[in-house]
Amino acid sequence: MKGDHGLVVVGVGTAGERGFQMLHRFAEISDSLEAHGINIVFVYPKASARHVFDAISIRGARYRGKTCLFLDGDGRLFRKPLPPRAVRAVYLDASMRPVETTSVMLDSETWAEELRSFLADIVGRRLH
Repeated sequence: MKGDHGLVVVGVGTAGERGFQMLHRFAEISDSLEAHGINIVFVYPKASARHVFDAISIRGARYRGKTCLFLDGDGRLFRKPLPPRAVRAVYLDASMRPVETTSVMLDSETWAEELRSFLADIVGRRLH
């Protein structure tokens, strides 16, 4: 699942965006990460199964050509459950050590830009 240079795990809290929305919204930066050897996955709590296993999200994941939408069935991905409408992203290096983390609330008008900026910074570090 991890790329040659690591993995970004994006945890999406309950009442967050559907899988296909996240795949579409972050497609360009996801492609850039993957071009630099860093894979990205979106992980949802078990209660959000309908956000991950709806037909459009499944087709979106197939279109990307890799497994990128997951359910955290046991609630073990993050130490504490994410609050509703929250997103937490963790960048893990090639040794799977956490390098950087960010959390954003989907209620903020700038949440997508904040997350995209976090992901772009990871790409920027690979360039230097």
